[in-house]
Amino acid sequence: MRILLTAATTFEVAPTVSWLREQAGRTEANVLYFDKVEIEVLFTGVGLTATSFALGHRFGSSALPQLAIQAGVGGAIDRSLQLGEVVQISTETFGDLGAEDASGQPLTLSDIGLPPGPPFSEDGRLEPGTGPQLPFRSCAGLTVNQVSGNAETIKKRTALFPHAQVESMEGAAFFYACQQAGVEPLQLRAISNYVTPRNREAWRMGEAIQALNQALELLLQPFIQEEAD
Repeated sequence: MRILLTAATTFEVAPTVSWLREQAGRTEANVLYFDKVEIEVLFTGVGLTATSFALGHRFGSSALPQLAIQAGVGGAIDRSLQLGEVVQISTETFGDLGAEDASGQPLTLSDIGLPPGPPFSEDGRLEPGTGPQLPFRSCAGLTVNQVSGNAETIKKRTALFPHAQVESMEGAAFFYACQQAGVEPLQLRAISNYVTPRNREAWRMGEAIQALNQALELLLQPFIQEEAD
């Protein structure tokens, strides 16, 4: 079995990669080998374009993984989420794909007569399925090229996508690529901040990254443990 572990940046999953290297029987470039499972690490770069290119290149150039895991931090739109909490993203929406009207209100592709079609649902979401049952809250993701940092932008986006709970810059590209390639996707996000007018001092990036990597070890340990059983 091959698992693809992907993240936008190295620092988000560096502790997990170090842990995996210590456990692996051998390592070749970015692939860590165990008795029955291979874990391939891919850093895509930040944002939709970089993620789309990196995954498209990977999926089109060699054998597909059975499972792809995207791990990263995200901002909480849903205030019931706690800073440092790790969630599993179950659906994704492109949050700034479309147009705006003369008054500045955002419009989705469906609003302007260009419904995206499969693999999108009728309301424009990417819904890859239930996936494995994990001890993390299931949340709806919203992916944007430019993260929300202005009160008016936040108001418009939350009005247009009232279901959205977590904002990121890569999640929808990951789901889209996996669904089109027939790869099972699993996305984990650790909450580093709330989606408010931009205030970096209120972010808890270190806490979120620590929680994310603890969750990844919890997720990956059974695959590694299986080798010794």
